[in-house]
Amino acid sequence: MGFDPRHWRPSATSPPVTANLEELLAENESLRREVRALRQQLDQHAWSHQHSWSPQQAWSPNRARSRVTSAASHGITAARLERWGAAMASHPRWQELRLGPPAGLRGLVEELRSQWWDPRLELEQELNRRCPGLGSELVEALRGPHCRWRWAVRAAFALYGPRASEWLEEAPMRVVEELLRRSPDSSGTTASAADPRQQALALLGLAPGASPAEIRRAYRRLAKNHHPDLGGEVTAFHRLDAAYRLLVG
Repeated sequence: MGFDPRHWRPSATSPPVTANLEELLAENESLRREVRALRQQLDQHAWSHQHSWSPQQAWSPNRARSRVTSAASHGITAARLERWGAAMASHPRWQELRLGPPAGLRGLVEELRSQWWDPRLELEQELNRRCPGLGSELVEALRGPHCRWRWAVRAAFALYGPRASEWLEEAPMRVVEELLRRSPDSSGTTASAADPRQQALALLGLAPGASPAEIRRAYRRLAKNHHPDLGGEVTAFHRLDAAYRLLVG
């Protein structure tokens, strides 16, 4: 016959059942806590391994190409970069941008690099850290002789990060204005500021003499893309709004 707990009576030598049960429950809860802690450690280790990028990892063309093929494409092609360069080159002050070093666009890239979480990272490594595969695609697309538009594109990605392609596509004139404002010249001073109205037009991606209707259309298009409620940056949207008010006020 099996054991019937209804007929069981503790003997004088047997320990209390409640005491044994409480010890088992306490031990069980302790084991559960340890399991949860181990799982958290494993999850953190897996995340760190997936997102880490060591500055000591040397860049090579083969490694860059392997990262490009393994990551999702970001649409950064040589033809697209040349189109951005041609759009920026139509800015009336385009020739004022200098390559450097120590100043110019190269100096600007180094200055922005010093503000990253790890200044030892190259631009390609920083972009790959923030958006896997983006920096490697940019390296491949920028292959060619050094020139103003290639360094302007490189400086734009150093300035705007993964959103640089959006700025270059929609507001290349504004990108040039920002690069001119931030780029130090050979004497170490920033380029002279343009007329506020011209700066506002450049921010909207418009040429001098744009009509009120063109200003409204450009503002509505950019406001829809950069509104904070739609994932845009608050500072960029406020500058866009201020430029529009200046032009229509």
